[in-house]
Amino acid sequence: MPLFGRRNHGTYATSGTTTTSTTTTPHRRHFFRRTVNPDRRAAGLKASLANPNTTHEGRQEAKAELHAMGRSAHVPLSTKIKRALGIRSTPRRQRQKQASRRRRNHGTSVL
Repeated sequence: MPLFGRRNHGTYATSGTTTTSTTTTPHRRHFFRRTVNPDRRAAGLKASLANPNTTHEGRQEAKAELHAMGRSAHVPLSTKIKRALGIRSTPRRQRQKQASRRRRNHGTSVL
């Protein structure tokens, strides 16, 4: 039995005759499938629109999916420019650490 194969292979031909494979072992359907949060899906599609490495066909598919979901497919020009140039904003956690350090150091003075 193959490692990554189907358990019930249905009908197959062997040397001119047709044989039906009948396996009764239960198998797990959709083992890796989980419920998808529509907001996260829309965010991923919108990110693919702003990604400079996405193909034209990929952008068209993402736009069609967003419109089918009833979402806007607009990506601001500033976001497209930042993505094309590789400019990223400072991550939130890093900004919070910097702010807490400033608050701690603000009250202390060196004599």
